[in-house]
This record gives sequence, structure tokens and C-alpha cells, in this order.
Amino acid sequence: MKIIGPKGLEDGRVTNLYFLKFEFMEQVCFVFNLVGIFLGAIQYELEFEEYDSDDPFRDISQWLLWMIAGSTILLIYFTFYRYQTKIQWLKSRGVIGPREKFYDINENFYMIIEIIVYCLIPLSFTETMRISFYNVAQGAEAYYHINEMLTLLMVIRVVYLYRTVLTLTFWSSNRTLRVCDFYSCEHNYLFVIKSLLKTSPYLTQFLMLLSLIFVFGYQLRICERPLTRVNDIIDNLGVYYNSVWCIIITITFVGYGDYYPRTDLGRFVVIIVCIVGIFLLSVMIVTFIESLKATPIESQTMSLLERIRLRQIVKNEAAQVIKLSMQQAYRWRNGTLTEKKQHQIEIDLRLAMHNFRFALQQQSKFGMDNQTENIINHIGLDLKQLRNEQNLDVSLLMEKLEQQEKISKQLMEKMNLILSEKK
Repeated sequence: MKIIGPKGLEDGRVTNLYFLKFEFMEQVCFVFNLVGIFLGAIQYELEFEEYDSDDPFRDISQWLLWMIAGSTILLIYFTFYRYQTKIQWLKSRGVIGPREKFYDINENFYMIIEIIVYCLIPLSFTETMRISFYNVAQGAEAYYHINEMLTLLMVIRVVYLYRTVLTLTFWSSNRTLRVCDFYSCEHNYLFVIKSLLKTSPYLTQFLMLLSLIFVFGYQLRICERPLTRVNDIIDNLGVYYNSVWCIIITITFVGYGDYYPRTDLGRFVVIIVCIVGIFLLSVMIVTFIESLKATPIESQTMSLLERIRLRQIVKNEAAQVIKLSMQQAYRWRNGTLTEKKQHQIEIDLRLAMHNFRFALQQQSKFGMDNQTENIINHIGLDLKQLRNEQNLDVSLLMEKLEQQEKISKQLMEKMNLILSEKK
């Protein structure tokens, strides 16, 4: 797509009108595309059973083939009109010049490819045609219907269903494209996927994985189901939930091996699943790891809380050391410090001193910056206040000990007086 030189400001009302027209045609194409895939799935089930010519289900299959052809013709017409509306919208925005030739516009090239994909449909005159092949796993010949192969290729239309979903998001709106132009950012479907992975990573990846599992499971079933014509009791992937299970264990690289493809087409589908699985699992792992990383605000908060926790530990350990020291001094003054008790207090004191030094070492690993100091001062937990609290606790403890010592002396004096009076 060619970008013309410097352009003036676009008329937002005109470009928005063209975009709404393009968006409407996108939705119309989505409906006809979805109807065609649904009819193709029903017709495949009927044709696989190989009903006789006088069976009414054979007539239903023929009618479905004609309905698929009619919906495809309408889809091709609306697809052509969709691309014309998109080109008009791009011309109104100045992305495409007014005199650009047909072969110079990339949108026309994409339109031809899309129309070719839409032409890959099961047809009425290919209903009885078959392609035989030799299956090594069974040691016998099997065959595909031509329409089965065309239905397998018809599933490629799902790509354009994904495109419509991306187009109808906020990240593909006309306003979004104007903002991208303002910041010289290239807008494409990859940009939309990046935006969705940025805003809703888990939901986007879950829906992508779930839809791809069902789509590839259906394709694998089409590839493996003809083997049941040779042996209908063989344990293969002709059952849909077995195919889905095989895709799940393949795309997640588990690989139990209980179900595996036996045809060349089935193996080719599994190869594509492996490639897609590498991409999806890589994106999921990266998204999960990024979600576990702390933001700058979270890192700063964690650092602050860790400093507060370590200061509290230092305070508690220091109080424990003072408590044991005062307990030892008090018992020594009163003469109640036995050798066994003294040994136990020394062990506890040595352990408390070790914990106190270790807490100081852990605290020294965190540097104190100005911003953290201001936050701590704001919440009333700065170092000065902690030291004052520690000193206050020590002074209160000393006063209580002195008061208890005075009370004990007074009690001893009273006891002596009582004893002397009785004598």
C-alpha cells in the first residue's frame, strides 16, 4: 500500500461514514461466511454416509450443495463490495491516492486471494468422485471423496472469521487509525492482536486456543475418518472428541500417544498444530511471567514494607536482649540467681544477641533513600521514633524493676517487724 506525501487534515465525519459502511459490509461477509461453513459441515456428514440415490438424505445433501454454492456466490459479491468500500475509506483518509491503479493497490491483491479461498467448496458434480490411497497402518486401501477434501479446504475460511472479530474491536476503529497516524504508528491486524494481548491477555489467549482446538480437531477428523470405511471398529480419530483430545495433547506438547494420526493428511494437520502450539504456549508463558513481575510502584511498596518489617524485628530483638539482661541483673541483686538459671539465661541471651546481629545485617542491605525516608516520616515510623520508643521501653522497664525492688524491701521490713513483735 502506497502512502502519499504530506496530507492535510482529514474530515472526520466523512472518514467515519466510510468506515461505518466498511464495517457493515464486514459483518455481512461474516454472516455469509459462517452460514457457508455451517452448511458445509452438515453436508459432509450426509455425504460421508454414502446414502443410496433413492434415499431422501441424498436429496438433502444435493440441496445443501446448491445452497453452499448460492451462499458462496453472494459471499464473493459482498466481499468484492467490502474491498471497494475499504478502498474508498482509505482514499478518504489519504492513505491511497485518488489516481492509484488497480494493480498498485494491495487491497485488490488480498481480495483476489480471498475470493479464491471462497471458491474452494464442495460441488454437486464432484459428489461421486473419489481419491484412493494406500494406508500403511491398516495395510489396505482407503479413499476420500473429492467433496471431503474440498470441505477440509473450506475450513480455511475460519481465518476470515478471525479477521472480522479483530475488525469489530475498538483497536480497529476509525479513531484508532487516526491516533496511529498522529504518532506515526503502523496500524494492521498485528497491531490489533498486540493491543488485545496488552489489555486482555488471558481472555484473548484462551479464546484463541479454544477456537483453534475445535477447528484443528474437525480438520483432523475429516482426514482420519475415511479409515473407518475399511474397519469401522478401529481405534482412530474418526470420532470428533477423540480428535479434539489428540489436538489438546499435541498443542500442549503432552503427547500421551493414545490417539495419533495414521494418514498423511492427518499428520500434516498435526504438524501445523505443533507449529501453532509453539507460538501459543510461548505467548502464554511470557504473559504469565510478565504478570508476575512487580510494577515500579509495587517494588517500591515492597521495599518500604521490608524495611519496616526489619526495623520491627531489630526492635523486638533489642528488647529481648534488654529484658534478659535486666532479668539476670535483678536476680543477681536479689540473690535468687541459681547456677542452673544463670546458665539458661546466658544461653537465651546469647541466642537473642545472635538474632539481633543478624537482623542488623539484614537491615543494612536496604539503603535508605530520601523518598522512603519521607514516607516513613509521614507514617510515623522513622528511625528516631523507633529509638525513642526503645529508650522509653527501657526506662519504663527500669522504673518498674526499681518499684518492684522497693516494694519487696518494704514487705521484708514489715515481715521482720511482725516477727519481732511476736517474739
